Amino acid sequence: MTHPLSPALLLVITTALTGAVGCADYEDPPSVTLDGVTNGHLSDTKAPLVLTFSKPPDPATVHIEIVRFVTDVEGDLADEDSNPATTLDVLYKFPSGLGEGAVSGPGVFSSDGTRLTITPKTELPIGAGLAILVEKGLSDTTGHVTAVRKRIPFSYRFDLGCTKPSKVFHSGTYFFLADVKKPVPVQVKLFAAINVDPATGEIVGRFTNAVRNPDPKRCTPACPASEACRLLPMQECVTPSLRAGTVDEFTDFVTNATPPTGFSFQTTGCVIDQADGTAAFITAPIDVVVKSPPVTLTKTQITGSFKLSGDILRGSGAITAENVLLGTTSSEEAASGEMSARTIPANPDIPLPE
Repeated sequence: MTHPLSPALLLVITTALTGAVGCADYEDPPSVTLDGVTNGHLSDTKAPLVLTFSKPPDPATVHIEIVRFVTDVEGDLADEDSNPATTLDVLYKFPSGLGEGAVSGPGVFSSDGTRLTITPKTELPIGAGLAILVEKGLSDTTGHVTAVRKRIPFSYRFDLGCTKPSKVFHSGTYFFLADVKKPVPVQVKLFAAINVDPATGEIVGRFTNAVRNPDPKRCTPACPASEACRLLPMQECVTPSLRAGTVDEFTDFVTNATPPTGFSFQTTGCVIDQADGTAAFITAPIDVVVKSPPVTLTKTQITGSFKLSGDILRGSGAITAENVLLGTTSSEEAASGEMSARTIPANPDIPLPE
């Protein structure tokens, strides 16, 4: 005997086959991209910045800042970390069009609402690591809202034409931290001896691998042989591979130029003084080869912006490589990350440029 299906049972079967009653398909809030970026770089500081939205946003929810992109070891920006003394270096704000760093200019939406063109009246710094921050709360016109802040890192490259004198950047020894974000997260620590021609801004630098000081007796009591003694920011025994928190921890590191684990490379580049008292910095592309483990970064470049802070010259910016070879296998993806640097006292163990 066949029993007819009750309306309630039909509803259960229909719901199981087609999804919950009244459940609409999920719709993303607007996403944002920066036009014209190649491997994280723009080339023309005089051109407007154009942001493209995947769909028209509610203009009242669009809050954007352009900042110097400087993060701590955890990857947090100055207004995201636990230190109340750190603040964002804001260069531009939308919708006010005002920047704390003397950058201003209008921001105008296209007629269809999908493109925002920002035209700074003052050029943004060349070489510095920058980021566009799209604050959480960005919504489309039907209320689909972003829950987190979006970062769009970028910087401006400049041609390696060393034709202008430089007074900001000077010859000396430096400590660099390069926090590579992709294709794999890794921190590269480098000592550098850099010579600059003050008449032209041309630089010649030798960069050498830095590793944690292996002497366990630096700590009291001494560390186990398998660990390294870290003195900054406090004395403790740590694994030798522990990341440095800031460039100010340079005293916990020593040079390692000897293959297979160590390496050293020399490259040229330029520095150009900027109107805001900084110096833009860029190196010529070079392949960086490590024998063990076998890793090659092809056409590696360091770009940055340096400024005197007290008696220390400090820099921030980016490191990029066209490709990463693990042995002979290509990652098929460009490498990119953040760079920070500072001058350090002269050190006879740091190899000099040839």
